[in-house]
Amino acid sequence: MTAGERHAIVTGAASGIGRAASLALGAAGYRITALDRNDPGDAADHWHRVDLDDPGAALPAVEGAVSVLVNAAGLPPREGTEAQVLRVNFLALKRVTRHVLPQMPEGGSIINLASKAGAHWRANIAQVRRLIAMPLDARLDDFVEAEGLDPVRSYDLSKEAVIAWSKAMTGPLLDMGLRVNCVSPAAVDTPILGDFTAAFGHRATRGIELTQGAGRPEDVAAVIAFLADPASAWVRGCNIEADGGLTAQLETERIIAPGGAPLEATDMA
Repeated sequence: MTAGERHAIVTGAASGIGRAASLALGAAGYRITALDRNDPGDAADHWHRVDLDDPGAALPAVEGAVSVLVNAAGLPPREGTEAQVLRVNFLALKRVTRHVLPQMPEGGSIINLASKAGAHWRANIAQVRRLIAMPLDARLDDFVEAEGLDPVRSYDLSKEAVIAWSKAMTGPLLDMGLRVNCVSPAAVDTPILGDFTAAFGHRATRGIELTQGAGRPEDVAAVIAFLADPASAWVRGCNIEADGGLTAQLETERIIAPGGAPLEATDMA
């Protein structure tokens, strides 16, 4: 494909990170098709109104080859929306990916928006597996009740599943000549940042303090654009922590020097 023929599909392109990713890919020469409930305006060349919370909603026919798929659509944790969060953040991501895969030629790149909230997927792998095994049209209200999920846990679980499923898909997709990666932001200054600070409380505010402020959608979009580019072809099955250094700082807090004194940066050189 020439640069002018490159085509990217972006879910959640009307706002936040999805919009920033669409603009970044458009600037790099991609033709952008947006899947969103809301009009993405100048962020896309084509827009299909799709409600990803409805597993019965028809997905639009894909016209031509798709070199990049960005699954950026997502919902924040809010009381009473536990099933919706799981459905949009994870099951719809799987559904869109399966729908687009037949149109992706060799060399195609899939980028899934995960989150710092999904960092503990290994510790919660049994529950993550149960969600991954759910049918795409499953009654998630029943799953939420059976698992005892509150809004925060449902959000964390949805992102844990994104990371685990993406890693599990790395081998099968490589056999098709495709690759998949995740991007895990921490707090980002988008219209739903308030929902996260309200839901996560000190967990969110302390993260913002450690990173000296929330990130910008453009910061995460730059990483997505890198993963879309063929120059990143050797990056496969990775979960990139685009989190302003939050993960590194939290991990460093667990590193204790002999005698119990925390290690300083100078001790690590």
